[in-house]
Amino acid sequence: MRKLWKLKFIPNPRRPRPLAVDESELGMSPAAGRSARNNGHCPWGSIVPALALALLGFAAASGAVSATGSTAAPDHIALTWTADPLTTQTVTWRTASGVKTGMVRYQEGDTLTASAVTAPARGAAFVNDLGTDTLFTAEISGLKENTKYSYQVGDGNVWSPAGAFTTGTPVEFEFLIFGDSQSGSSELIYAPWKETVHNAIRDNPGARFFVNVGDLVEIGHGEAHWNAWFDAAAGVIDHIPEMAVQGNHETLVGAGRSDHLKPDFMTRQLPVPQNGPEGLKGQVYSYDFGCAHIVVLDSQQQEEQPVYGDILKAQTAWLDQDLARTRRAWTFVFFHKPPYSNTPDRMNDDVKGAFGPVLDAHHADVVFNGHDHDYSRTFPMLADHAVNAYAKGTVYMVVGRSGNKFYDDLTAKSWNAFFYNPKDQPMYLDVKVSPGKLTVTARKSDGTRIEEFIMAKALQGLSRVVPVSHKHPPVKAVTAPPTAP
Repeated sequence: MRKLWKLKFIPNPRRPRPLAVDESELGMSPAAGRSARNNGHCPWGSIVPALALALLGFAAASGAVSATGSTAAPDHIALTWTADPLTTQTVTWRTASGVKTGMVRYQEGDTLTASAVTAPARGAAFVNDLGTDTLFTAEISGLKENTKYSYQVGDGNVWSPAGAFTTGTPVEFEFLIFGDSQSGSSELIYAPWKETVHNAIRDNPGARFFVNVGDLVEIGHGEAHWNAWFDAAAGVIDHIPEMAVQGNHETLVGAGRSDHLKPDFMTRQLPVPQNGPEGLKGQVYSYDFGCAHIVVLDSQQQEEQPVYGDILKAQTAWLDQDLARTRRAWTFVFFHKPPYSNTPDRMNDDVKGAFGPVLDAHHADVVFNGHDHDYSRTFPMLADHAVNAYAKGTVYMVVGRSGNKFYDDLTAKSWNAFFYNPKDQPMYLDVKVSPGKLTVTARKSDGTRIEEFIMAKALQGLSRVVPVSHKHPPVKAVTAPPTAP
């Protein structure tokens, strides 16, 4: 039987409540570090001590550890896409600043042999609050679609362990969505995120990529938080791509500070297609995967406007043009701050006013948001009103939390078809997509189902969505009928 984190409550109704992780419940001691697991808690726990020793030896052989935590050995190895997911793969990694050369070896199949192809990587200095590292990025092109490849990265002398990735599929696919994975405080509490992301990929091995819907870390310009986040995601992010969405915490400069800057620590380490509007490339982008068109927007007007000016106007023009071009069966849109919030006091009207009319005009199928740390789903919405058919409106989903932080004052609203506050443990969404059917399953970190939501699409002329079924566990849901505009 799985163990859950013990919760320690802080009596302030509007302050985010970080969970205090009882390390003894995870089979850990403080000296052992937060990412350790006991054998009963982690399905591969028996190999952790041996793996840890091997990695320590690998790092020691690769040189001294820098102030940032980097060595000559590649770490922070991350798969993303900067071009077509069918035939390309982008790999990014970090080393100590003294490493000047980077390359990737890759080969179709399960193993690397002497016949593996070598491709060069671009290296650039990455100056952060802890020091300076080198970031390398390699874009592998000319790959076969829906094909497994083995790979490793390095400088020709020091190599990473071999990993694997699989290229995109042209039609049906599955992917994972994670809400805010931040620690909830300046402490590096990313064990809940590690547990959630590893459980999710173990229980859904067919997932082809994953999306974090913003606030990946607590302090976006704090490399210690990124070190902890990457350590937690290792073993997943180096096997399936991450297509990240920025949140307000990605712009945060430091603990206790109110100033914000561009989310460079995220965009440098997790590169994405550079097809967004000028001034927002890497923060705003779109791509096609299978039968879906996927759009990522930046909702951080409040944080970025004082330094960079209005960021919403350029996005609305770009979004209108982008959605007008797509001919895919499904359109999914991601941004951090929800237009339909379940908090008492943050409605994000600027974001709703900017993006809502464009999403209505092009009838985006589903919008996925974060920020509030609850799981909720609206009735189909059109012109800020609930409508009685999915053929007429867009569904907005807040995707919960995958990390340590939650709120206890969230409530269901009149626009909610379903609402759940995951205070007991983190959660994630498993999304299965085919040209005629969308299935979104919300699960707790331990695998317990929260909701299954299914929509079907008539394919003639790519006409709009009709509901098929909503399967709920014994969790109270809001079931009031939508109000016609």
